[in-house]
Amino acid sequence: MHLIDLDKAKPGMTLAKSVYTLQDVLLLKPDVRLTEKNIHILKSWGIHEVWIDDAAGEGVAGRMGPEHERRAFIDDELRVKFSETLPDPLMEEILRIAGNILEKRLQKQEKNHGAQKS
Repeated sequence: MHLIDLDKAKPGMTLAKSVYTLQDVLLLKPDVRLTEKNIHILKSWGIHEVWIDDAAGEGVAGRMGPEHERRAFIDDELRVKFSETLPDPLMEEILRIAGNILEKRLQKQEKNHGAQKS
């Protein structure tokens, strides 16, 4: 199983894990074969990465999803969205706190969905 950028996903690849929105809405279940339409819908929901079965993801540079990569992704996204306010120390602190909240939400989501799959 590999975590890959959605931009590298190809039709015919098989999902290894369910895909959820940040609001915890199920978009696709495991074992679904991706189509162009699925990939487009996932992008429209702001999904950036998907877990792909090893056999389906061969030849695609994937990565395992360590905690530090998730946090780096959250921090990067927040900085892009609030780039014009970053020189302000108060906004830096707000972004740090928002990042902590988002990271905890994602960890809880992964834990809950991991328990459901078992």
